[in-house]
Amino acid sequence: LLIVNPVAGKGAGATRGEALQQLLARDHRVELVYTTSRGDATRLARAGGSDVDRVIAVGGDGTLNEVLVGVLGVGSSPETRPALGFLPGGTANVATRAFGFASAPGPLARALPTMKGRLVDVGVADLAGDERPFLLWCGAGVDAVVIDALNTARTGHMGVAGLALNAPRVLSAVARYPAPEIHVTADGDELLPVATVMLANVGEIAFGGTVHPGATPFDGELDLVTIREVGAVETVAMSARMMLSELTKAPGVAHRTATTVGLRADGPVPVQLDGEPVGHLPIDVRVEPAAVRLLVGPS
Repeated sequence: LLIVNPVAGKGAGATRGEALQQLLARDHRVELVYTTSRGDATRLARAGGSDVDRVIAVGGDGTLNEVLVGVLGVGSSPETRPALGFLPGGTANVATRAFGFASAPGPLARALPTMKGRLVDVGVADLAGDERPFLLWCGAGVDAVVIDALNTARTGHMGVAGLALNAPRVLSAVARYPAPEIHVTADGDELLPVATVMLANVGEIAFGGTVHPGATPFDGELDLVTIREVGAVETVAMSARMMLSELTKAPGVAHRTATTVGLRADGPVPVQLDGEPVGHLPIDVRVEPAAVRLLVGPS
């Protein structure tokens, strides 16, 4: 089942999805369906996932996240769910770099017939009873403010180019953000209040930045990164640090791993999952080890 966001990447999603369908249809039963609005990819994955052995999301990271939600709704274990694949057609495509997905229809079509994939961890954020999984990372505070500013702009660039082109908008949003204190509990431990929290399931996230090189979706844990104070100047400095080395080397940044994390705040603090704004704190986050088989690399 190919679930295609036709408007991703200014039409690249549709072109790539159709090319992949043509290549696979020579030897396999393939169904291609298009999304038309937010939430469609989840609905389509749930509706068709039980009839196929593989579901491929074609679009951006947001499309992949929606398909992930749908796949997790099929069956009760990785053995009873279809495997999940991805063909990037969006603007940021963080998942491609993080997991090493094939970036073009041809290589993916050649690899899929024999690819077994790997079981990967999934983070699950509970927002007032609404559980939302994420594959890449969850951010609360300035991280989510930056993501929201870039999503609002939607210039067609969401990587380093997007950050550079939208720097005035992003810095203005950060400067206006009041940064309420975030209270963090990690595996039952109460931590010092901070301004920003990032929960990474992978080492590399948006903008080509590295949160922590040891973060991996195969260890049954999330990497918890907390930042004490963040203003516009600090945001620029830490963004540069992420792209040159890793965020956890920056002053005022702390790192540990955890399996459960609770986040509360003294005021409105935005939250994003896999690069998509989803609401505000409070949230409770847990890791689901080896929750889905991802079609990347050798098993």
